[in-house]
Amino acid sequence: MKNFGLLLSLIATGFAGKSLADCFSTRLGYPCCTKTTAVVYHDNDGDWGVEDNHWCGLSNQSGNCWANNLGYPCCSSNTQVIYTDNNGQWGVENNNWCGIVNGGSVQTTTTIVTPQPTQPASVDCSGKSLRSNTDLNINGRKVLVRFPNGYKGDKPVPLLINYHPISGSAAAWEYGSQTARAALNDGAVVAYMDGAVGPGGQAWNVGPCCTDADDVQYTRDFIKEITSKACVDPKRIYAAGFSMGGGMSNYAGCKLADVIAAAAPSAFDLSKEVVQSGQCTPARPFPILNFRGTSDFVVPYSGGYSNAVAGKPLTFLGAQNNFKEWAKMNGCSGSPKSNTPSNNCEMYENCNGGAKVGLCTINGGGHDEGSGSIGWNFLKQFSL
Repeated sequence: MKNFGLLLSLIATGFAGKSLADCFSTRLGYPCCTKTTAVVYHDNDGDWGVEDNHWCGLSNQSGNCWANNLGYPCCSSNTQVIYTDNNGQWGVENNNWCGIVNGGSVQTTTTIVTPQPTQPASVDCSGKSLRSNTDLNINGRKVLVRFPNGYKGDKPVPLLINYHPISGSAAAWEYGSQTARAALNDGAVVAYMDGAVGPGGQAWNVGPCCTDADDVQYTRDFIKEITSKACVDPKRIYAAGFSMGGGMSNYAGCKLADVIAAAAPSAFDLSKEVVQSGQCTPARPFPILNFRGTSDFVVPYSGGYSNAVAGKPLTFLGAQNNFKEWAKMNGCSGSPKSNTPSNNCEMYENCNGGAKVGLCTINGGGHDEGSGSIGWNFLKQFSL
């Protein structure tokens, strides 16, 4: 988990007077179990049950040391929280990391971690038998899972979640994405998810538009399912998408940064409504590279109001404002580097947590996906 040095700058200390919650799953976006104690699935996060056909976390009433599952001891005396991630809260004893067992009254410390650690995967592939192309049913919707040539399932590989355009489908988008093709050719698993049906056909809920479905939970549930069945590295899950799918992969940075490592959206922005209402709150600095065409008449490069989906209007930030907003949310400093990672691209490289924020402008380009190889090469350098 933490094989890097203690590169922490402690900036504020205080006491948290109440005890930690017993249930780990709330920080992962899942409720605690309230009616069952039956363990249906176990991973490094803890024990999982099922209630009302949904995953829930089982409380750790016994005080067992969850950090042992990750190869670390639990703290014996020091209850100062030095670092928090999806596994739990961490302290330091004898200059080594230790896990803080839930249920104790702790002293908390706000920290800055620089740079963002890229940690090796520790995934047990045994018992994960899904190794060939398949279609999964998640919450009543289809997800097409496609494996790279030569996949053996004996070591963890990255996963790219690729969201389709509005009025499209997973089946249609399977053959349309250059980013997906680049990922498959590089040994990654690719998932094409079906959007829910809204006024404009199959689409995604990105705040003010374009369906009423909970696509954040839908994505979380799929990740939970695929990582339990196939040998996918949970720290190397990425998002991409074109048009409305680009909107969903931008929105994933706001709502799914704890489970998605980076995104490469195309031909869509965050909406002004989401940003101005404070709904974009990434759980961590989030690497993102957008592709936008200057002659895009569907989602104008300069942004603006759209009522293309009846009853669900939204206002596009515009390519440059979207770029600047992501740089601000990621705490980027200085000026973006020109022609990085390619011609007509700009990249903020001095951002919190080792994140990068980029914009590739396609001069004269229309409503296009952009370069799949540039997008995939950007994504794969990041890990949770």
